[in-house]
Amino acid sequence: MIGIIGAMEAEVEILSSALNIIQKKTIGPFTYYQGILANKDVVLLQCGIGKVQAAIGCALMLQSFQPTALINTGSAGGIAPNLHFGDVVISEGLMYHDVDVTAFGYLPGQIPGQPQIFTTDKTLQMLAEKAIVSLKQTRKLPSSLNYEKGIISSGDIFMHEQQKIEQMRKTFPHVKAVEMEGAAIAHCCTLFHVPFLVLRSLSDIAGQESPMKFDEFLPLAARNSSEIVMELVQNL
Repeated sequence: MIGIIGAMEAEVEILSSALNIIQKKTIGPFTYYQGILANKDVVLLQCGIGKVQAAIGCALMLQSFQPTALINTGSAGGIAPNLHFGDVVISEGLMYHDVDVTAFGYLPGQIPGQPQIFTTDKTLQMLAEKAIVSLKQTRKLPSSLNYEKGIISSGDIFMHEQQKIEQMRKTFPHVKAVEMEGAAIAHCCTLFHVPFLVLRSLSDIAGQESPMKFDEFLPLAARNSSEIVMELVQNL
């Protein structure tokens, strides 16, 4: 079984519509949908926004359904200068940008006892790349769409203030995109020893009228990321 998590309704509604639902199970505040997607057994969750929602929803999914791989899908804000609206970042690793225990000798973003970066499964990275290439060839994704592999960072902050963005670029120069759930899901999967991938399409470019652009480009980001997830799942 493959686990899929998105934070917002817009980020999972395409997947939910394509899912042949067999069973619905509610655990606490979370509703999990089991079914068939792209000929594979899948469990789908809309976890809600933020790291705590994501971590709890992910932990309950891993404990209750025991998926063999987990994909976090949705939107993100672009940090890398050569990425544009709708472009995609495939995670090589996830980290927190709102954690600071450097006073005790830890790296920026590192929680004591944990790595600074939670590393993504290489097979899932490869399958995501193949999915993008295939979807561009079949014109399910625009030929102009670009993607990059790299680090995605998470925090309970919507990054729109230029001062904070510049400070983040200085502290974490390797980060490609920012969002609010992926590192918590990566952290959870690492503790449970479950392979994971975070796949994000850009709904905004951090600092460039981010709140307005987010609302405008969220449907595009959700569509792009959902198409890639379905193609990836089919090839797992």
